[in-house]
Amino acid sequence: MKRIAIIDSGSGGLTVANELFGRLPDERIIYVGDHGNCPYGNKSADEIKKLVFGVIRFLEQFELKMLIVACNTASALMLDELKERMDVPVIGVIEPGAEMAARATLNRRIGVIATQRTVESHMYRKNILENRDGLGVYEQACPKLVSYLENEGTPEEAITEALEEYLDPLREKQVDTLVMGCTHYPLAEQQIRRVWGRDVNLVDPARATVAHAAKVLRENGDLAVAPEGEHLFCTTGDVTDFDEKVKRWTPISRPVVRHAETGF
Repeated sequence: MKRIAIIDSGSGGLTVANELFGRLPDERIIYVGDHGNCPYGNKSADEIKKLVFGVIRFLEQFELKMLIVACNTASALMLDELKERMDVPVIGVIEPGAEMAARATLNRRIGVIATQRTVESHMYRKNILENRDGLGVYEQACPKLVSYLENEGTPEEAITEALEEYLDPLREKQVDTLVMGCTHYPLAEQQIRRVWGRDVNLVDPARATVAHAAKVLRENGDLAVAPEGEHLFCTTGDVTDFDEKVKRWTPISRPVVRHAETGF
């Protein structure tokens, strides 16, 4: 059975999985969260590449039809390398999200919140401007957010305080469209809207990514015609903790959760 692989530094890619469950219910996935090394956003490029290639080696034991790189940081750093290595279509989250943001803005001012490494790559800015000339693109690194959202014990006040720090410069730029440039960030969508305090086009690249994945599968004649087998959820971290997150953040009530041995 061929599966769609979804990889992420932690649990944020479950937002992509949820979009896929809704849009392509007959497909089966294998999800790998590198919780043992999360977050990626503050690591060096060499460290991130080494970790991602470890995840790819783990996936070699499975029959895949597609790889979705749900981690924005990895997408920004090494999507082309992964496309060269893999013999299946490889889809990142930045290009679809950038296209959606470029279409959504009315006042031509777009904000991007992302990890430090994604912001430093300027890949969102590059891809947004490739879709539409003359836009103002303002990027803001949010180094605390991934760790805060992965940790269920993080106080609500701490998340709100961090969001106020990160969103304030973008509100001053009067952006009307805000890209959640990390798959973890939709987990805080309500807090983001509350802190923003006024209407904003909030772009979740997961939606555009899955729409693009469906298009590629359809063009390749690789869409599943009926459900077969179970979804697999793997983690390099604590299996029990991830099992609880899958139950809480997805519609899968009895997930099959395993440990992923990636060598790191």
